[in-house]
Amino acid sequence: METALQAFKPGRAWLGEPRSVPLSIAHRGASAYAFDNTLRAYEIAHELGADMWEVDVRLTVDRVPVAFHDEDLKAICGLDHKVADVTAARLQALTAEAGREAPLFSQIAGLAARLGAGIYLDAKEGEAASLAIAELLDHRIERVIVGANTPDYASELIAGGCPYPVSILVGVGKDPFPIADQCGAEIVHPCWERAGQRPDRLLDEAFFARARERGLPVVTWHEERVDVVEALVKMPILGICSDQPEMVARFARSAVTSPEIVCHRGACKVAPENTLASAKAAWAAGFDYVEIDVQETADGQLVVHHDATLDRTTSGSGAIAEKTGAELALLDAGRKFDPFFEGESIPPLCAVLETALRMGGKLYVELKLADPHHTVSKVLRMMAAEDVFFWAHDVGRLRAIHDAFPQAKLMVRAEDFESLDTCLSTFRSGIVEFNATNAGPAAFEAVRAAGRKAMIAYMGNDPSEIKRLLALKPDLFNVNEPFLVARMLGKSI
Repeated sequence: METALQAFKPGRAWLGEPRSVPLSIAHRGASAYAFDNTLRAYEIAHELGADMWEVDVRLTVDRVPVAFHDEDLKAICGLDHKVADVTAARLQALTAEAGREAPLFSQIAGLAARLGAGIYLDAKEGEAASLAIAELLDHRIERVIVGANTPDYASELIAGGCPYPVSILVGVGKDPFPIADQCGAEIVHPCWERAGQRPDRLLDEAFFARARERGLPVVTWHEERVDVVEALVKMPILGICSDQPEMVARFARSAVTSPEIVCHRGACKVAPENTLASAKAAWAAGFDYVEIDVQETADGQLVVHHDATLDRTTSGSGAIAEKTGAELALLDAGRKFDPFFEGESIPPLCAVLETALRMGGKLYVELKLADPHHTVSKVLRMMAAEDVFFWAHDVGRLRAIHDAFPQAKLMVRAEDFESLDTCLSTFRSGIVEFNATNAGPAAFEAVRAAGRKAMIAYMGNDPSEIKRLLALKPDLFNVNEPFLVARMLGKSI
């Protein structure tokens, strides 16, 4: 540790840097979308825009710091072994067999250094902290907080010359400031997520006045309630922990209003496509639209699923049109994407509509093998016409919607017509979609002159191509990589 300390001495200036919104701190990684304290959880946290990652650190019998929350392996492996009694190699083997390998802390430090993430270290005992801190110094990571669960542990860290700021975690019903005064902590962290439905109201002006008197930044508990997060981001807070770090990170890019981002099949790189999980992830991140595909079952139920068959993404097989809604409800639509999502189902269309209404989200509805009258009438009974648009590859289905639902907003693809003039004159469409090869300023000008909006569909992940397409200034951007697009837009503010 001394060698690392001599080589790199982190500063604390970042604690006082002016910021428009608090830092987004991914609680045990993006633990709403992956098994906590795993490499995937931290990779997704980065994808979702987290500034820092909270990591629980324990020490194995061979003195290797590992990312692991519990003291023992009961919950994950069903074994009555303590982490402190097994080697790091054995721990990794056992947890890998259980489907959620525990990473070495060195792996997480290396990943954070590569991706530019900060670390909120929750070390469960002193030696684990010392060894983890040495790793952070070796990787030259400056933005680090070391959390302590007790005043004695905070005092021990500070007396031992901890090179990073130490925070004191304080439970419900305790006054954090005398505790911080006692132990010398540099940050207060109230863990008040269970203090009622609106714990943010405990952070009143008197609370922040006491924090300012002592020069103490504030980090809050892990929070996933929309109204609480929206209140917290407006407060003078250093950081907010969350299992869904995108709920905080979204406010850092709130100034970017164009183009509207359409999440193809939801946040399909974070959660399984066309599921409630992927839709919720997209809307929680603040994206405008979720694109869904609608199929119809043998008994006339409308469900959200891309393929006509079940085999690629679910535990079932065969054609959806030959199954009943009750049969589809028994299938798993998450495990093939990632074992974390085992039990995620094929959602009925009504469940997606209800979620959109609850979260204030908009929809792009693509009709697959679904009756247009049945589908559009169901959607427009629940959603305002301005919050949804429709498309079908089959021109007959588009014509049926056009004729029966004059209030419905349609999307048409320029590539499906002989000319752009024909495209604009054939349907009463609100949106014209272009691809990476036919999008251009002249075409967009013609679309807007006709009172329509221009959308680009691009399902790739090439940053240079995304930059080129964004420079065309589409009104909407339909993508598989909404978080990558958001990061690029954020850099251009």
